[in-house]
Amino acid sequence: MEFSYIVKNENGEINKGTISAQDEEAASNNLQKQGLFISEIKEIKQNNFLSGGFSLKSKKVTLKEKIIFTKQLAMMTSGGMPLVEALESLQEEAEKEEFKKIIGQVTEDVSGGSALSKAMEKHPKIFPSLYTSVVVSGEKSGKLAEVLERLADQYQKDYDLITKVKSAISYPLVVVSALVMVMIIMLIFVIPKLKKIFDEMGVPLPIFTRILLGTSQALVDFWYLFLIGLIGLFFLLKYYFKTKSGQFFWDKFKVKVPIFGQLVRKIYMARLCRTSGTLVAAGLPMMDILATNKEIINNVYYKPSFDKIANDVESGVTLSAAMRKQKIFPLMIPQMLSVAEKSGKVEEIFFHLADFYDKEVEATTASLTSLIEPILIVLIGSGVGLAVVSIIMPIYSLGNVIK
Repeated sequence: MEFSYIVKNENGEINKGTISAQDEEAASNNLQKQGLFISEIKEIKQNNFLSGGFSLKSKKVTLKEKIIFTKQLAMMTSGGMPLVEALESLQEEAEKEEFKKIIGQVTEDVSGGSALSKAMEKHPKIFPSLYTSVVVSGEKSGKLAEVLERLADQYQKDYDLITKVKSAISYPLVVVSALVMVMIIMLIFVIPKLKKIFDEMGVPLPIFTRILLGTSQALVDFWYLFLIGLIGLFFLLKYYFKTKSGQFFWDKFKVKVPIFGQLVRKIYMARLCRTSGTLVAAGLPMMDILATNKEIINNVYYKPSFDKIANDVESGVTLSAAMRKQKIFPLMIPQMLSVAEKSGKVEEIFFHLADFYDKEVEATTASLTSLIEPILIVLIGSGVGLAVVSIIMPIYSLGNVIK
């Protein structure tokens, strides 16, 4: 989302501008981190179809592109190349104009004396809080190249995880989409021809056949109403899921729905543990780590739990004890953290837990595919069988009439 803002700096000067962020709260936080006092902030509405981002060529910077950028920046800085020179080189290599433009703005800010993290904070869609937090720690410790390499590994793990899940989900989506298309083609082109035959012979039709013929006739006569209804439903759901209640419902549904909910929860835990390990290794305070994790998980249903954990930790409760109170986390995480807090190996435990949940996601994804296949076979068989029976029964009756 794009937001316009009016702010005051420490000297009382008023500035106007725009900022990209996930929501208004994230935009406000990014401006406040820069030491600015917000007078007004509001979302920029894009009503024009052409200005809504519709393009044959995608402008979105992909996760893979960010991984490559981070790895190359780490390699260049570790080799002794000046930061501005490294950024200029990466700007030239960037393929997408949007990314090239953003790297150029970061380069301009850094060459003007701004810290790399501060320059990146202005572009939260490309460089989220996890990214900038790690960069801050690298700047403070003087180990920028090292933390960038760790960050690239973190994003690579996320990319691998997303790729595995997409490959598992794509198969049932393709099969179901193909089935729907075949059914629509039959209802529009095949069934109407059979209806003419049945009407001419005057054969009494079973209830399933009448429903099938009625659906076909309605689709042929009022296809535009079906189309308008589908488009209307799409935009209605899109609007609803942007509201607070809609977002809460969808986020809760994702983690509670049978079969897929288990996979989503494990993905969240893998991401949370790996992010926590990365940030602990970077030396960030626990409150910053919790705030970053809340943004990384990005689930409204989980948000109150993170807020309660943050409050408990701030009041002196250990992280393991605070997490144990929240039922959204598997008991294994606070149990292992409790041991790690005593031994001082919190970073290692987080990475071990992340590896464990990565394997769990992989196993769940594999079993999900094998579980979905028989379900799809039953659904497809039932649908095709019902359609065939609805057509064959009157034909059989027709044969009896002819005899």
